[in-house]
Amino acid sequence: MGLVMGVTPLAFGSNEAPTRWMVSTSGVVPSSPATDHLMDRDDACLFQVSVGISSHTYASRGNWFAMAGFEPADIDAVAFRASGGNAAHRSGLVFSLLSDESGWKDGDVLALGAGGTVERVMSEDEIAMAMGVPGAALDLDGLDFDAEGRLVFSLQADVLGTMLGDISRSDVLRMEGPGAISRLYTESDVQFAMDMAAMNAGESSGAIGDVHGVAVSGDDVFVVVQSPSALDGAVLRLGLDPAIVADELAMRLDGAELDALAAIPDGFDAGAIALNQHTAIPGTSVHGEGHGFTPGGLVLLMMVGDPGPGLETGLAGYGELLVNPVDMWWVSLMPFGAFPSAVADGMGVFSVDFSLPLASQGAAWAGTQGWSFQALDLSNLALSAPFRVQVF
Repeated sequence: MGLVMGVTPLAFGSNEAPTRWMVSTSGVVPSSPATDHLMDRDDACLFQVSVGISSHTYASRGNWFAMAGFEPADIDAVAFRASGGNAAHRSGLVFSLLSDESGWKDGDVLALGAGGTVERVMSEDEIAMAMGVPGAALDLDGLDFDAEGRLVFSLQADVLGTMLGDISRSDVLRMEGPGAISRLYTESDVQFAMDMAAMNAGESSGAIGDVHGVAVSGDDVFVVVQSPSALDGAVLRLGLDPAIVADELAMRLDGAELDALAAIPDGFDAGAIALNQHTAIPGTSVHGEGHGFTPGGLVLLMMVGDPGPGLETGLAGYGELLVNPVDMWWVSLMPFGAFPSAVADGMGVFSVDFSLPLASQGAAWAGTQGWSFQALDLSNLALSAPFRVQVF
């Protein structure tokens, strides 16, 4: 039972339930005083949640376009894999899409490649072959890797006639090696866990409908489910000690139904930036915000037209510089120290306002004109994920 495509284990500390999660939602996060700080709230976003404390947008449409060269319609699953000692490095982010797009299938396991590209970690066809249904159109609904690097996953729809018999979309499965899978939890197991956990939490239970997201931490498996509605934005631990480890209030997303789930590993240390628009015209005034930076630390916001080919820096955080240091905008601003900068507050949050250039429409990237942005936390020399604004 070997590792999946070179995936290696991640550290998650003790066997207690994680307190930081990366999630996506099944729809737009409702607007409320608790969520109005989110710069983007749709179902293509990834949100970083500190249970009971805060949530912020880690990857919005503008981030995805910069990181992957396209804007996914919907992120259906997310996970982390080891990345050379930097848990926040762009190569550690693994995901799957809700539908086929940009040449990728909704059953593919994908990761961010170098220079704003995407690479396939495992194909939909490989998973179908291992299940004994070659050629079947599968859609991954949740994914993660266990301590041995094996893929743990759920499906969006029932599949009949596999090597395990009929598989429910609420089953939790594991790749045991080439051409072999096992069933870790049946739909009945998940339903029982939900019933017990809901009763202990004083909530009403009901049919779970579907397992939307799967996460592995230590010896535990966690899921998010389609229903009951009072708990479809909560995190459920399976196994011998079932429990709601984070309810909808603690997830700080105003009860939004969760669609993807990943435990954020130890050592994941990266601020995130978002701008109030990912399409604009030259000269537009832009508002930007950052979350997860060093409290009280100075943050530099780097701005270019051309993201360049990507430069592996060895810095913390995202690791790869996706702003071209010989770009005309960079060269014109750098000698005068004119890059916007900000000091993060006691919660590691900052905001900044600036204008896009009037005279330039930026450089070409993924078939569009625009500008690219990336923040550097000067306290720990950690790069944020990049953000791309396209010319409207």
